[in-house]
Amino acid sequence: MDILEIFHYRFLIHAFAGAVLSAAASSQLSVFLTLKKISFLGEAFSHIAFAGIALSLLIGSEITITTVGFVVVIAILIGIVSKYYHYQEANIITIFLSVSMAVGIILINVNQRYTLDLSSYLFGNVLMVTPKDLWYLTVLLLLNGAFILLFFKELYYMTYNYEVARIYGIPVKLTYYLFIILLAVNIVVSVKIVGVILITAQLILPGISALNLTKKIRSAIILSVFFGEIGAVGGFFLSYRFNLPSGATIVILSFLIFIITLIYKELAAKREGYFSTLKEQ
Repeated sequence: MDILEIFHYRFLIHAFAGAVLSAAASSQLSVFLTLKKISFLGEAFSHIAFAGIALSLLIGSEITITTVGFVVVIAILIGIVSKYYHYQEANIITIFLSVSMAVGIILINVNQRYTLDLSSYLFGNVLMVTPKDLWYLTVLLLLNGAFILLFFKELYYMTYNYEVARIYGIPVKLTYYLFIILLAVNIVVSVKIVGVILITAQLILPGISALNLTKKIRSAIILSVFFGEIGAVGGFFLSYRFNLPSGATIVILSFLIFIITLIYKELAAKREGYFSTLKEQ
């Protein structure tokens, strides 16, 4: 089977472009998500998106727009409830996650005609990517890049010195809420490719792999995008060649990249320790 025959079919070109754009967009945020230790937000928003998808299928609206609106509203509600009612944010997120899944399950039962479509969103189906999705992903990629460039200082302090930055008047809280809203949009737009169940892995693995090799945020972001693209492109071609689920294959390859960088990190640490011992002697 000639792997290049992928580019003879328009729907496969759309699928390939979608995988590349989705990986690049997700990987841009991955480093901050990892360093801030809020990976649970990715899991929460992906499950909340499930309810939004089920709702849009029920009412017959445009899936991406409806789901983005639904998830952003929930993200804002989480911030409002946790701030004004003094609940821990993690608890509020867990509540909304569970309720959203319950709502999604009820909507599935109400509207059983679309079970197949929901299955594709749950597990991912890169062949569902349309030209409109590519436009969404392109805009999102540019939006992520602009956000990081414009708010890099705020993102840095949000990650490392949140309380100190807040005391000195740096708008880290605003930056944080903008970040989680952008994260929610990234999940919704990319969920068609990797699936609700696996999208968190695509968000986390490139960033943590990059941080195994460097602690400099700028370098880590570049490496994160690079690793994300290796996972997406390699996973796409492997899934096509061996007739495997595309989303799962992308995640497995990204996990292997993480393992390789982890081994390299451990070997580098041992080598550094060995040379430090020699110098002391």
